Amino acid sequence: MNMATKPLALSVLAFGILLSCDPSSEKSEFSVVADQIPGGTLLSVATVDDEAVFVGGQLDQGTGVMVRYDGTSLCYEQDVTDRALWWIHSARQGEFYAVGEAGTILHSVNGERTDESVETDATFFGVYDSGDRVVAVGGVVRGDVRGEVWIRENGTWSVLADDLPAVAFKVWNNWIVGDGIAYHIEGIASPTLQERFPPDAAKLTTVVGRSDDEVYAVGGAVSPVLLKWDGTAWQTIDVDLACANMGLNGVWTDTGESIWIAGFFGTMGELSEDGEWNCATSPPTFETFHVVAKYGDEFLFGGGNFLDIGGNYGTIGRYGEDKQTLTATPCE
Repeated sequence: MNMATKPLALSVLAFGILLSCDPSSEKSEFSVVADQIPGGTLLSVATVDDEAVFVGGQLDQGTGVMVRYDGTSLCYEQDVTDRALWWIHSARQGEFYAVGEAGTILHSVNGERTDESVETDATFFGVYDSGDRVVAVGGVVRGDVRGEVWIRENGTWSVLADDLPAVAFKVWNNWIVGDGIAYHIEGIASPTLQERFPPDAAKLTTVVGRSDDEVYAVGGAVSPVLLKWDGTAWQTIDVDLACANMGLNGVWTDTGESIWIAGFFGTMGELSEDGEWNCATSPPTFETFHVVAKYGDEFLFGGGNFLDIGGNYGTIGRYGEDKQTLTATPCE
């Protein structure tokens, strides 16, 4: 390159760098919506009507909390239940089920809440409303470790299984995953559980799918696990260790959507259809995230402080348009 062409080449290079740094051409940053939300760790989120509704609580025999987010404001309601809530699912406008410790089941229809808790010492870690029936899963994690599955049909809860070999953590559609276990619910009138156990007895914490034959589950203990059920068997998907190097807690996807993951120490990430990872390699928080789900144009992450018994608080993360950090206030 001679001296006459060098300035022109540098100008072109500089212009290219400026274009590549144009915020409009980049993906939005991961950010924190709110931190240190009173009432406890946030463990699940569902879109209920026009709001993102988070549930959680003070873990280990504390009370439940509910947090509402509408995209611009945030409020919390403490002591919603006597025990912490671990999961929420909404299948219809104005209605949701939330479940938690010691058989806690909260059913809300158009703002009217009904306590449908059942007699069990198990914690319900997951719930799913398919329309014809509602399935709650969980188990006992100390002492006589076991898993339980309950089904609500015709307004009544009953036990489908109370002696699974390990704790069941989540349910999606007809799929149940847990600590080294996975099942598919077969049948309608007389449902049964068909084993679909994961390879290497992997601990699976959350399951979601695009169809009954395209299902994704995450978990792991010392390293992240991401599995895909392809209609026949479980396949392992590699997780970029720059995104997560410990077990994962949450996963979300849907038809035409990327796969989103949530986990320890601020893990927030996206696996696109082309196999590329987009992650918060410098997380905006190091709190643990337990759940991720889509809300409008945003992807929300729920979690908080899991370690301080009796002093848990909530944290909400976001992927989407960067907005001002919010301060949660008591719901009116």
